[in-house]
Amino acid sequence: MEKKRGINLNAKSVRAKILVLVVVGICVSAGAVVLHLKGEKMPPKIANYGTYSITTTTATLWADYDAGSWSSMKIRFEYRENFSDTWQYTNWHEASGSGRWSKTISDLSPNTCYEFRAVLQYDSSTLPSNAKMFETRAILPVIKILGATNVGETSATLNASYDCGSFSEIGIRFSYKEIGNEGENTGWTTISGSGTFSENISNLTPGMVYQIRAVTRYDNTLHLSDVGAFQTPQLPGRPAVPNYEAIGNVTIVVDGDTIHVSLTWVNKRATGVDAGSSEAVRFAGGIDAPEIGTEEGAGEAREFVNNLCPLGSEVLLDLDNGATYGAGPYRDIYGRLLAVIYVRGDNRWINVNAEELRWGLVAYPRNNWLAYIGFGSEFDPYEWLTENYPYVL
Repeated sequence: MEKKRGINLNAKSVRAKILVLVVVGICVSAGAVVLHLKGEKMPPKIANYGTYSITTTTATLWADYDAGSWSSMKIRFEYRENFSDTWQYTNWHEASGSGRWSKTISDLSPNTCYEFRAVLQYDSSTLPSNAKMFETRAILPVIKILGATNVGETSATLNASYDCGSFSEIGIRFSYKEIGNEGENTGWTTISGSGTFSENISNLTPGMVYQIRAVTRYDNTLHLSDVGAFQTPQLPGRPAVPNYEAIGNVTIVVDGDTIHVSLTWVNKRATGVDAGSSEAVRFAGGIDAPEIGTEEGAGEAREFVNNLCPLGSEVLLDLDNGATYGAGPYRDIYGRLLAVIYVRGDNRWINVNAEELRWGLVAYPRNNWLAYIGFGSEFDPYEWLTENYPYVL
């Protein structure tokens, strides 16, 4: 009996050992214990795929992969427009180990929803992942101001070109404003496709400079064109609009002969000067105001200029085409623009340079107000001192 029990115990031990031999390893992943049986191979897998760098016609797809127990595998992407019956696909890419693979696809349609999936191939098996979605960007509308035609003393026709891009239709209108006055808008018009758009405006002021923009509306957002400009003719017996190459807003009054201006419009012929830039503007015509902190009348000169064109006021700049001693066209040796500055006052134009010169010669005659008269300039300041000069108060 003792011998029989011993035989039974040995049999149990043998069965236990056999079970242990069947188990070849323990894999611990994310806190879970997974048993792999002897001879089983880990299959490849693909996960965490997505898109980036999406444009109107391209997108970059990516996927993370793991070849598992296989020495190599193949991977590609398949994609199609949403609800299409036909898949397009990239070429197969050989991969091994684990990593990330990305591929840029092109020739897509703008403003279109696509679905895509990553596909694995190993041995004779093909394994597609679940499909995901992305949408290409829309081609945005383009609007360009073409200027004004049929300009009369109190009316004009505003013109713009447009292309609606991927949008079936958009809204368009014009904004316009007198220099130194509040802006006005025309009514909204719905347009489609591409072409030109015009609208007549009236009740304008004779002898005035106007800035104009075309405005579009799509995706519940307003979008502005660049700024254009035009001027209405002056009534007989009144001074005409002075010459100007740029328009801007005063941001700083530095002293009696220098201001800073944020430019909103610049004539295309003005080389090296750009709309949207901020410029230091030195008074042209040889003018030199007293120096702040060292010369009599410096503070008063700055205050005089500030009263004529305070911060935020709109000014016209007649750039000095005759400047020959500076770092570039219209500029002095410090890179500042040289210009005559005009400001609107009671439906007339005032030459700020001339006004300051006339005031300064009387208020502070000991200052050499024309210290730079010998430098090159297109402007003759003595003309500003004549009795019939029209752009002074």
